[in-house]
Amino acid sequence: MENLEKLLKEKKFGEVSDLLYQDRQAVVRELISYLEISDDDTRRGILNVLGRFGFDHPEDVYAYTGKIMKVLEENTVLKSEGACALGNLVFNYRDKSEEVLPMLKEMLADADPLVRQDAAYALGNIGFNYPDLVEDRIPGLVRMLDSSDEDEREAGAHALGKIGVNSPELIKDQTPKLVAVLKHAKETSCGGVVFAFGALGFNYPDLVSEHMPQLIGYLKSSDPTVVKNAIMAIGIIGMSSPGLIEDAIPYLEELSRSKDMEIGLNAKVAMSRIGK
Repeated sequence: MENLEKLLKEKKFGEVSDLLYQDRQAVVRELISYLEISDDDTRRGILNVLGRFGFDHPEDVYAYTGKIMKVLEENTVLKSEGACALGNLVFNYRDKSEEVLPMLKEMLADADPLVRQDAAYALGNIGFNYPDLVEDRIPGLVRMLDSSDEDEREAGAHALGKIGVNSPELIKDQTPKLVAVLKHAKETSCGGVVFAFGALGFNYPDLVSEHMPQLIGYLKSSDPTVVKNAIMAIGIIGMSSPGLIEDAIPYLEELSRSKDMEIGLNAKVAMSRIGK
């Protein structure tokens, strides 16, 4: 595949991503072969491409998890990019998640904060579907909340948030710390925590009641992803405690008329959950 080889040599990874959607299986197969023989910068690019693509189409990359892990074991400088890629590729598959967990757990204790952060995001992805597989790593993620590094705090909070969406009982005792991180987090990196607030609020409304103004405030964000996350969290809380989201109703009504079809639909669904 001459065109792919040329794009990789020129480090045009955006165009490599475009090629994936033209012939998914063939291009993935070729990228894996180049991952095994390329220089480190090219390997980083390939891992990022495969990670993003694999999040949406894990079935096309699933079979190559072992080869990716082998490359990472032989090239420790790729650990950060590798953690992200692995977390994106395996989170829908319990057997593959179990296969990569020892490597991710080791990365969570790495001396490099960037590696720890990427390992946390990967563990959060896996923990969303299989919280029992990552439960023993929760203390390590909680320690990240006390880090002096803002990005590390947000990575730990995001991971705990993803785990807590389906297993809020595992993170409910960390609510005060999660709130503290959320207050200072960049909007673009708070999605996991916002999701978790929905699950926490549905099961433990008293834990989130005083923080509802902050959650409702995200409905006014200029970032569509932040708005969607907040809508879903508020809708979930409203199912068990409609009184907690009364102040959000005017914003949800306005958002239900949004030109962004997904935002509009999410807002309508949220209101329907409380009979509006």
